Amino acid sequence: MPWTLRFAIGSLFVFVIGAVMIAWACMSTGWETLSWFAWGSLTAGAGLIGTALLAMLSAVIHQGWRRFSLALMSASVFLFLLLLIFAKFA
Repeated sequence: MPWTLRFAIGSLFVFVIGAVMIAWACMSTGWETLSWFAWGSLTAGAGLIGTALLAMLSAVIHQGWRRFSLALMSASVFLFLLLLIFAKFA
């Protein structure tokens, strides 16, 4: 597996950390929730954008891993759209 894909999967775990921070914010009360929600949104968004960019780079460079790279990028874009929708309604 190419290093760019490994970094893309690592960026996906950064998204998971951000999603956990957002979930923690939803269960907390008080002013602290705004901080958790903001940092969670920033972390999750950065993780998903990083995943999409690294997956695109891997799809261009490594022909053998193109299908996996595009599937990872599609999942990243889908999760980013869900994050935007969730942030709008939260």
